[in-house]
Amino acid sequence: MDERMHGMIPALDDRVTEVTVRWLDVPVAHGVAETGAAGAVNTDETDAHLVAAMSAAALGASLAPAAFTDAMSLNDRKVAVDGAATEAAERILSQAPFRIRVAAGEGERDDSPGAHSGQWLGAGNASSTTLDGVFDYVDGTELAATAEPGALALGGFGTGVRAVPDLQAFAVLLPDGLMDSVDIMSRPEDFVTGLLDRIAEASGKDTGDLTVATHSVASNPMHRTLIDLMRKRVGEVLVPERVTVEPPSLLSLIGLSKPRIDSLIGAIGLSELAFAAGLLDLMAPRHGFVFRPASIAGPRAEPRLTSLDSLFEFSEDEEVSLRSDGWDKNRQYTSEDLVRPGTSTAAALFAVTDNPALGLRGPTSDEEGLTHVEGLLIKPAARVARIRLGYGI
Repeated sequence: MDERMHGMIPALDDRVTEVTVRWLDVPVAHGVAETGAAGAVNTDETDAHLVAAMSAAALGASLAPAAFTDAMSLNDRKVAVDGAATEAAERILSQAPFRIRVAAGEGERDDSPGAHSGQWLGAGNASSTTLDGVFDYVDGTELAATAEPGALALGGFGTGVRAVPDLQAFAVLLPDGLMDSVDIMSRPEDFVTGLLDRIAEASGKDTGDLTVATHSVASNPMHRTLIDLMRKRVGEVLVPERVTVEPPSLLSLIGLSKPRIDSLIGAIGLSELAFAAGLLDLMAPRHGFVFRPASIAGPRAEPRLTSLDSLFEFSEDEEVSLRSDGWDKNRQYTSEDLVRPGTSTAAALFAVTDNPALGLRGPTSDEEGLTHVEGLLIKPAARVARIRLGYGI
């Protein structure tokens, strides 16, 4: 596969002059599957398109700030970053000789650039292979727009992803054995203490030894009460300073970042959750999410709340969006309802800005005039490649 990728990626993007692929020695541990995903897909071809597209998105996003002006608002800068990444990624994906049904993407609700659920990409016809795509061309757009670490370009392919609207969810990452026995339909602040005890028991730990990832309060204080409750109960609660980007926490399950988390609890966009569910299917299928749909309009209407109550106050438009995609605001789901087990074929993530947690540098130029973009390709059974592309731009 490596040799084919070396030839295929430059053919997809003629700016690429160097391709380095290094497979990592990831031990089969922490509930990682020993067998790959089911399905007959020409993965050399699809992997090359996914890698080329996500790397191009990262590069495009990183170059966008060069055109910023002092008069541009933060929102305008974010739109410019998303627009550059979207144009770059979809230029690659539009060439694909297969069909791509976008099952999850961001930006539709706010009319921002990005992949939209229900969108079709690729140049294939009705008889061609069809893949489900999950894309967030810039996860952490604000980080990219303000030149802060942590922004990533994310994309995944599979054959069993359920379409989601551009809303969010309240989600909990659980170890195997708890998925069907946890009830999250009451107020999160009321059940989180008991839930943490159950996670600890299933993990063979004391509750005070747990490490839990959650979400920033910088953009919205609604997580504050939940964070305070968890801090009183567990050993460490990981709270990002600005914007939450979940993949590094999830990759800690196979030792690619530190510290290793025991759970992730909080609000997460449904598109990010779809990517996260696909990532778990590839590398740690004995973990999963339990989640319930959540609102974007509710928290926006009550920005000063320090509890999660407004997450479940849906606008009429949001309820219509949920129903049109077959989701019920009054029931909980698992990640298996979002991504059918064993159907994920690949996930790719590339650094838009430096990502110390994953050891990835944002796009960087060398003395020879090449710009290098770094990322990871994740395949079934936790096969992970570190990839570096050199662009002559």
